[in-house]
Amino acid sequence: MTLSAEDRAWRDRQTQGEPAAKRRGDKRFAPLNAIVDGGWLGMLTPREVRVWVVLHRLADGTGLARVSHGTIGRLAVMRREHAARTTKRLEARGLLRVRIRGRTVGQGGKRTANVYEMLIPPPLPNSAASGTMEFDA
Repeated sequence: MTLSAEDRAWRDRQTQGEPAAKRRGDKRFAPLNAIVDGGWLGMLTPREVRVWVVLHRLADGTGLARVSHGTIGRLAVMRREHAARTTKRLEARGLLRVRIRGRTVGQGGKRTANVYEMLIPPPLPNSAASGTMEFDA
């Protein structure tokens, strides 16, 4: 699947003026760092963590993952329906965004892949990144 001219222009605006090596590293690891350092791991269900990790693994250097719910389900070891429901929950939490929604093709109803954008979530209160983390004595 190719990106539309609008999506390519958006991607180019996001990375304009940054060195290529820094850009690849930031786009690839910034969401992972934000999840771990921002206190999100304690807020996510195990199913949400599995789906998020699969999407992060499949994301390209620009932070986009082109994948179907069936593939997510297979890699995260769950049914396709659970993968679809979990991606919607992750999108509602602000951890990813569906850039291009897949569609149903033909009479057989074969579905095409969605394009997910891995977002960098803000740190949660009482997380290490917010600087107010409390430790039990």
